[in-house]
Amino acid sequence: MNTHTLKMRYRARGSALVTVMIFISIVSVLLAGVTKFSVSHQQLALNDSRYVDAMNLAEAGANSEMRKISMDPATADQYPGAAVPFGNGSYTVYCANADGSTPWNPQEKLYIVSTGTVDNVSRSVKVAVKGYKSEAQYAVYGTGGVSTFNGSAVLINGDVGSNNLLNFTGHPVINGSIRFSGSDAGWSGGDPGGYTVVDEPRAVVWPTVSEVANQAFPAGGLVYLKTHNDNAMANPPILGFSITNSVTLTTGNYYVETLSLSASRKITFDNSNGPVNLWIGPEGGTSVATFRGGSAAVSVSSDLSKAPRIYVATEGGINLAGNEQLDGLVYAVNRTSDGTTYGRIENSGNPTITGQIIANQIKINGDVTVNFVTRMIEPTSIDYYGFDNFWEEGRVNGNGLWTAGGR
Repeated sequence: MNTHTLKMRYRARGSALVTVMIFISIVSVLLAGVTKFSVSHQQLALNDSRYVDAMNLAEAGANSEMRKISMDPATADQYPGAAVPFGNGSYTVYCANADGSTPWNPQEKLYIVSTGTVDNVSRSVKVAVKGYKSEAQYAVYGTGGVSTFNGSAVLINGDVGSNNLLNFTGHPVINGSIRFSGSDAGWSGGDPGGYTVVDEPRAVVWPTVSEVANQAFPAGGLVYLKTHNDNAMANPPILGFSITNSVTLTTGNYYVETLSLSASRKITFDNSNGPVNLWIGPEGGTSVATFRGGSAAVSVSSDLSKAPRIYVATEGGINLAGNEQLDGLVYAVNRTSDGTTYGRIENSGNPTITGQIIANQIKINGDVTVNFVTRMIEPTSIDYYGFDNFWEEGRVNGNGLWTAGGR
């Protein structure tokens, strides 16, 4: 082998070595890039996972707060809230008024602001919330004292509710549930059995007659109504705030302090052109109103907007006499300045009532039928708080101000 050939071989071997080194360098760079990409991708995936988990925690905090204030609004978390450990992170939640201000004053509408945090990653949501009323179909409700049902001939088509005790001396027919609301509610004398009973943690709060009057007549409520009523429109006109003979009440607001009907004397509601409201005062008065009649030209079931309503503001209450049809709401919920509740509804006849009976204390006797058709008055208390069709992501600054915007 000559010298030239050897030189050529050495050159080929050196070239191959250089090629291998270049190839190894290229592969190393590629592997380093792939490794860096993988690590970066893994970090991004981890960050995304943290963002998702933080949002889940924020929403969990909002849901937890809705449940909390549904049980008792007084326990609401106020700004700035406190961190609550949950899962792999924590959430901080507080309630704000509908205008965004804090602290929250328990009312029907509010915002819940919740921040979820996972490994220093935080996301915040602002959720519109509102209070929902009970969907119970109350035909009869006792708001304060012990309510008594005497005998087994009583027929209630709807729910029966109480914030206090129910006393059944017989076994009335209840085509609905019996709902005990609050810690004071339950059976007097033991559970008679045979009824669907629902226990609710908080008492249902109803507006007083005075509060209803103040809302309807802001100029002075019942006091204003005494001098600004439609008594002259009755047929025959009501004189001296007294009804002792048969009378027809057309659309309007009527105020009386004496109501005493016997034998065939009765009140007829001509609600053809609108609702008829009969107010019985004065507030806290001791006389007992004796009512007969109550049939309406337009039934409650056909047009709720024209439903008659009887509001009883006296401590003496009202006695439903006679055996006729009574369409509408009979309402006797009252409270003194020191918080003492009063208002009484009792029957001495056997009327068929299509509407609702709601009072501090109720006593039902004999062959009485109460048919629930629709709610004619709403309680002021909230049954539960839930979502109100608005949600957004954003940030909360140190002063509690909200700025919309995502991550």
